[in-house]
Amino acid sequence: MSTLRTITCLLVLAGCGSTAESTSVDEAFRRIQVHEATIAHASAAAEACAPDATCEAELELCDAVERLCEVSRSIEDPDATRRCEAARRRCPEAP
Repeated sequence: MSTLRTITCLLVLAGCGSTAESTSVDEAFRRIQVHEATIAHASAAAEACAPDATCEAELELCDAVERLCEVSRSIEDPDATRRCEAARRRCPEAP
């Protein structure tokens, strides 16, 4: 009986670990989507900026790109990495 109880407890604990990890990945992708929306909005606003002037929208855009990439690095997910790479292409100051 104690072996069955031990196995049951281990299965419950393993399931709980997966759920927590899944939730953190889901939360990371939610944050990525928020940053993508900020990038899209700032990108549209940056198009109206004068070519040689300091553009607050470009600064906001590049800041959102950096924050998106930070989230991407934190979860090491291939889709998140691709989203970071795509976002970097939108920032005029990106390497």
